[in-house]
Amino acid sequence: MTIPRARYQDFVIKDGQLVGDFEGLYKTFDDPWYQSQTGHQRDTRRQIAINWMHRLRADNGVHRVLELGCGFGHLTDKLRQDGFSAVGADISKTAIDKAQEINPSSVFIHASIADFDVLAAFSPDVFLMAEITWYILDDLDSFLSRCREYASSRQRPTYLIHLLTTYAPGVQKYGREKFTNLDEILRYFKLSTIESGYIKTPRGDDPDSQGTYFIAKV
Repeated sequence: MTIPRARYQDFVIKDGQLVGDFEGLYKTFDDPWYQSQTGHQRDTRRQIAINWMHRLRADNGVHRVLELGCGFGHLTDKLRQDGFSAVGADISKTAIDKAQEINPSSVFIHASIADFDVLAAFSPDVFLMAEITWYILDDLDSFLSRCREYASSRQRPTYLIHLLTTYAPGVQKYGREKFTNLDEILRYFKLSTIESGYIKTPRGDDPDSQGTYFIAKV
């Protein structure tokens, strides 16, 4: 009998249900989401995020950025190299250990978005969420509420940069009650959007998938 090969996706969402075993994921797979590949790191929307960080710094003096769900920390480290005070956070201790090993000059912490006080201690000007929102839906409302409280308590503006792939109605099985496309995402977050857009990212099982992004003031 052939034993089916494990898929890294099954450690996060399977059969329309959240699994959320991120520690098991990073212990089992060397490179989930192929995030160490150059093509992943040069993904168009990540370049948009980096570009917006530079624009926000030039126009508004933004300097401190916190990447949530940083994985191996490649984006966090790129921002550090560009002169930002960047911190990466991830719920997986194994991911954080690997990120620190790969990027020894950057700062990483083991924390989830539910640990908001820990995250806020770094006084970020920007919260950066790159392809993690499907995995944090249960904590998303609380996180956004805490973000608004945090932003209102500061003397300087706070921003959110958000990247998320969406899927065709017949393909998406999880999170449909919250949002399924960019317009619904923007309505859900209810922030002051500065720019938003999407890039067509057709896949074998979903020719209509889209890579969405938005930059907003909290």
